Amino acid sequence: MTVRILAGTGDPDAARALTGLLSQLPGVEPGPALGDSTALLDALARAAEAGPDELPEVVVVHDVIGPMPALDLVRDIALRFPATGVVLLTADAGPAMLASAMNSGARGVIGLPLSYDELGARVEAAATWAVGVRRHLSPGRASLPAVAGGTLIAVAGAKGGVGTTVTAVHLALAAHASGRSTALVDLDLQGGDIGSYLDVQFRRSIADLADIADVSSRVLHDAMYVHESGPALLLAPGDGERGEEVTDRSARLVLTALRQRYEVVVVDCGTQMTGANAVAVETADAAVLVTTPDVIAVRAAKRMVRLWDRLQIRKPQDTTTVVNRHSRGSEIQPSLIGRITGTRIAASAVPAAFRELQPVIDAGRLQDLDARSTVRAGIRALAGELGLVTGAALPAARGRKARRGGDRGQIALETLGMTPIILVTLILVWQAVLAGYTFTLAGDAADKAARAAAVGGDARAAAASDLPGAWADSLNGPDVSRADGTVEVELSIKVPVLFPGVMDFWVPVHGHARTVDEEARP
Repeated sequence: MTVRILAGTGDPDAARALTGLLSQLPGVEPGPALGDSTALLDALARAAEAGPDELPEVVVVHDVIGPMPALDLVRDIALRFPATGVVLLTADAGPAMLASAMNSGARGVIGLPLSYDELGARVEAAATWAVGVRRHLSPGRASLPAVAGGTLIAVAGAKGGVGTTVTAVHLALAAHASGRSTALVDLDLQGGDIGSYLDVQFRRSIADLADIADVSSRVLHDAMYVHESGPALLLAPGDGERGEEVTDRSARLVLTALRQRYEVVVVDCGTQMTGANAVAVETADAAVLVTTPDVIAVRAAKRMVRLWDRLQIRKPQDTTTVVNRHSRGSEIQPSLIGRITGTRIAASAVPAAFRELQPVIDAGRLQDLDARSTVRAGIRALAGELGLVTGAALPAARGRKARRGGDRGQIALETLGMTPIILVTLILVWQAVLAGYTFTLAGDAADKAARAAAVGGDARAAAASDLPGAWADSLNGPDVSRADGTVEVELSIKVPVLFPGVMDFWVPVHGHARTVDEEARP
């Protein structure tokens, strides 16, 4: 059997020495040494996506690796990839370090400087253990879960006011509605307001778990509040200064414990990066960055993505950006935001609907948002895209992707139904224009007929002289009368219709004119 080994060390000299000795071990296939914890976890995650059989049997972690502490990295690998044996490489191989490594889930400790015999023995032991676990967990070569525990979703905002908390809350509600046990964590440690959005007043918070080394189920139960809508809440401290008590280490312990007890863990990371919410973004199965389609928010999103990349928290291509308050008339569309930030744009954009949200936000009952709300439908579609909603619940969440085909059919039916109304409206408008034009022609024809009659001319010929054909054919009159030295003319013209025989109302328009009778003068 070939033993695949993946090593992670931030020391180039140690990397060369380790790779050289591993290549000398019989039956060993060493991979290239990776320089930081992010690259190591990404490599393991890609291998797990390809299939459990693609995971290496042994991972060697050097205690100088960064940015994640080595013991935390060992614990994370042991939890997420349980069938991979982890060996810790350290210059301090004493009893204290051995105990700490074993408690974190390591299968062995290798001291520096490296020894061929010790390295071979530890690698062989870890590989044997990994093969046994895989055989036990996957009889008949059944699929082995790549990640132990629940799905962790980190939701962060490009800046304040873009809808981060609303998005996080409704993702948690969507996951719970689909039948999955859900925890909602507020890691916006100084300005967290999940409690305000859900009308919750609870004295416990994540700060109460900061100094606890072993976060058990009983401890979590005491610190969390089960909301009436279903999700269990772990709130931010009411006093913002207590947020400093929550370190990256304590946040990692709490999130790990939550993943072991809930199928879905949604974390509201806010807009300020601290050690605690950086851990959530780094270890999350999916990191969601919320922005709005305006220049300031998009610039803030770009700064946030660059910050994560510089600190090796998360790569841009591993980040999902969701556009909140989206409308088709926005100058900045999601595709442009994706090109600017270098992230993956969620197919489900949340539409702008302030009136839908305002009543439930003011009442502090975000869970009461109308089921027909477009905002709720957009976030439910996003939940389906992230894998938080089961197939049975997906039709209720009409994301952009889910409703493309249906929209096309609906638009076609609406257009077909509106076509007769549009045609009738256009006919009536045009008929009104013809009527108005007929009034003008009738007045002008009466004036010309009166002037002709006043000098003894042909009044009818004068009236019809400038009338278009359709109006000239329907001319009735003119009737000429003389009295007191004046000439009066009365005539009528019928309004043409677009469809003779169908619209035979033939409303006549009368024209009247009076002028001085020139023939009656002496």
